[in-house]
Amino acid sequence: MIFQTDDCRGTYEKLTAAGVEFTQEPIERFYGTDCALRDPFGNPIRFTQPPDGPVVIPSADELRTQT
Repeated sequence: MIFQTDDCRGTYEKLTAAGVEFTQEPIERFYGTDCALRDPFGNPIRFTQPPDGPVVIPSADELRTQT
């Protein structure tokens, strides 16, 4: 499940302070900023913040070199 937010880092900080354990901290990607957690049943959940401008899809070579 993916939730869209206007402030991914703020959502992460708020939920972390409430005791939620994340599997991935917020990270910048070409499609915006996102982070990940699992619900109590193990289902993956993501929070994603779209970029301010248009999404520019990187080439396959650029994607392979990202860490």
